[in-house]
Formats: sequence, C-alpha cells, structure tokens
Amino acid sequence: MNAHHDNAPLYRRFADLLHRTMGLDAASLGHSAIERAVDQRAAAWRADGHDDAPLAAYWEATQASPAMVQALVETVVVPETWFFRDADAFKALARLARVTAARRGGSLPLRILSLPCSSGEEPYTIAMTLFDAGFAATEFRIDAMDISERSLALARRAIYGRNSFRGNALAFRDAHFARVEAGWRLAPRIVDAVRFSRANLMQLDASALGVYDFVFCRNVLIYFDREAQHAALQALESVLAEDGTLFVGPSETGLLVRHGLQSAKIPLAFAFYRAASVDANRETPPHLSPTAPLANAAASAMTRWPQSTLAPVQVFSAQPFAWPDAVARAPLDRATAAAEPMIADTARPASRTAPTAPTPGASSATPTDAPTAAPTNAARDTLQAAQALADAGRLAEAATALTAYLERHAPHADAFYLLGVLADAHGETNLARGHYRKALYLDPQHGEALAHLATLLELEGDRAGARLLLQRASRAQGASRG
Repeated sequence: MNAHHDNAPLYRRFADLLHRTMGLDAASLGHSAIERAVDQRAAAWRADGHDDAPLAAYWEATQASPAMVQALVETVVVPETWFFRDADAFKALARLARVTAARRGGSLPLRILSLPCSSGEEPYTIAMTLFDAGFAATEFRIDAMDISERSLALARRAIYGRNSFRGNALAFRDAHFARVEAGWRLAPRIVDAVRFSRANLMQLDASALGVYDFVFCRNVLIYFDREAQHAALQALESVLAEDGTLFVGPSETGLLVRHGLQSAKIPLAFAFYRAASVDANRETPPHLSPTAPLANAAASAMTRWPQSTLAPVQVFSAQPFAWPDAVARAPLDRATAAAEPMIADTARPASRTAPTAPTPGASSATPTDAPTAAPTNAARDTLQAAQALADAGRLAEAATALTAYLERHAPHADAFYLLGVLADAHGETNLARGHYRKALYLDPQHGEALAHLATLLELEGDRAGARLLLQRASRAQGASRG
C-alpha cells in the first residue's frame, strides 16, 4: 500500500506520457486502469532480466525506448468494435457515395479513411457497403490506420470470432465470409480493398495523406480531454475534402458542433460537414433534408400526456456507450412503400397498450404504473412505419405518425425516443431533450435515449452530466447482453 502511494508521482508521469503520445485522458478510463497497465508492463520488463528493479527504473528505461512506449500503448488500447456498428452510418455512406461519384463523373476514385481502424471491422464494413452498393474495386480506395500494431495484425489476418458479429442482421456474413475452424474468414475481395498502416491521430501527417471524401473517426474522441479533442479535430479537418463527410460516434456529436462543423442531419448516421461547404459546395439530396412541419407535429406530442410523464430523469452513471445494432430495414427505395399501409392502421381505434420495442437493445421495462399488456399489431406496425419514414427522410410524416400513435395508445419509450431523434435532426434541441427525458421516465434503461440525451448535455457544456448518462447507458447495454 505504501509502495503504491510512493509511486503515485510516477503513475502521473506515465499518464502524462500517454496523453502526449496518444491524447488519452486518464480520467476517461480511470486512473486505476492506467496504473494496472503500467504495473503489467513493468512486470514484463522485470521478467526480462531486470529483477526487483523499482518502478523508477522502468520509467527511465521507457524514456529511452520508443518500443517500450509502444508496448504500454498496446496495453492501454482495448479494441471494442464489431461489423456494421451504428449501421445507419453505412447506409448514409452508400447514399452519399453515389451522390459524390455521380457529381464527379467517375473521373477519380472515392477516398475513404478509417482512423482508428482497430481490428478492421469498420474499414471492412465500409468495403462491404460500397461493393453491395454497386461500386467496383477501382472506384474507391480505403485507407485504415491505427496506433496499435497488434490491432493491425488482427485486421490483416481477417478472421473474426463471434464478438465481431452482433445483432440479428447477419446476411452480410453469409455473403462475404467463409466458416473456418477459428471463426469466419473474410472474402479476399473485401480484404484486398483495404490498405492498413500504422498512424497516430495526434501526429497525423496531412501533407503525406492528401484529402478524403469520407472520414470515419468514431468513439475515440471521448477518451481525450478538451485540448486533445481540439487537436484531433484539427487533424481530421486537415484530411477532409472541402465537400467531405466526417462520421463520428453517437456521443461525440456535441464536440463537432462546438468545433464549428455542421450536422448532415441524417438520422442516426452522426455525419458532419464543414459548415462553410454545406451551402456553397454541396447539394443535399432532398430526402436527407428535414422539413418545416416537423416542429409543430412533434411539439403537439409534448403536451399530450399528464405532467407525471414529464418528470426529469435521475442521472446516476458514465463510460463510452456502444450503440446497439440497428434493425435491418428495407432499402431506401422500398421503405416508404412498406410504410404506407402501416400508417393507415393508425386511423382505426386501438386498445391503449404498450408496443413492443421496434429496435433491438431497447429495454421494455417500464414503471410499475405503466401499461404492460401485449401490443396490437397496429400499434407495433405504427412504430415500425414511423422508423421507415424517418429512414426515408420523410421526417415530418414520421413525426405525424408517432403523434397519431400517441393519441391512440399508452405512452411508450420508443415513441418518445423517435420523436426526440426527429426533433434533434431538425435542430429543436429543447424539444428533443424533453422527448428523451420522457422516454427515460418510461424506460430508465433505454440506451439510445440515454446516449442522445448525453450528447445534448455535452453540447451544452455539461460534460460531467454527459459522462454520468453515458456510464448509465453502458451499464444498460451490458445488462441487455447478459
């Protein structure tokens, strides 16, 4: 105990070293996690011929050895990724890639960057997405980079276990993988489409890389402090084309708005443009633009329920939250056709029962005084219809469908959550906040609502409150997996 206390200044030095090297904010992982990593590497160093050497000797040796610094980085980096994580981002990529390629007339291949790429699931998902969207291998180039040599080795191996495939939408696995003894081996066509290399986001050489049409940098900025976040975003902007698109994690959107980037307003894609390029250089497809009636349609639902449903959610907890896999949905050109007969169901009277959650990962738990009867088909289909309309970019109609649902059924967390997403996409942050809080009153473990509300708090400067919500969301997700 005393030895550990005596080493506290050395542990702080190691934390500072990791911050300088990779931007890591020790508080994001917890100081005990940094200390465990240091102890683990120091023990390995002692076992390699430095018996009984004090921690101070390990510190001095590390200062003279980039390889030892890299080994410590490898110990701290724990990959947490899977194929088609936040699937709506890849659906948006396919649509935007077609727009960019059409505007360019095929004169140059699309350039896509995945950084950090971890063990390869994200860049390989990008490759599968583009191939499935009809692109040829010569029409795009994917660069995948990470600070971890171990992660890059796993990525190049391209054999994945069960943890890389989450959710129920696994048709891509049948299409692009072969079953082998060690798991699933990715098809050579996909592997060959990605170029892996080691790079440090905090030391990015923009002049050597050029610019990219699409940049994926997701779920890493949350591990940085404000200073490192600012430096990282400057580096990302330096490699983003003037009309390029930057994709981030769901809990990082507030950082980009604060940095001056503009949301692409594509629900659940977490995509951003340079603010100056949106009007001057980009033609946003009509189906991606929010429409004016949304605010009125969504606002009408805010006053529909008794004051008790507006009780503020109690915040308890924070860690980076991995968004659950989205439901596999119909392609864009079929989504609205599938939705129309479902919307018609809302015109018929229906019993006031709570519907089944339309997306996996959302808990069905409700307060004891909330209705718990099984949903009617009409109620369940209405929420699915609203989701289909939102996916098709018909945001005002989706809000209207949800409002019609709430007129005929008991309050339900997913309905309020979807209204919150729609209000968020329209820039109505106060309205969105109210909807997310109502969703959490009805279902305190609603992971998506927790993460979205955390994003709003981060945008408003309440970083501590955002952390608490994200930790609570992380626990909710872990409970749903168990």
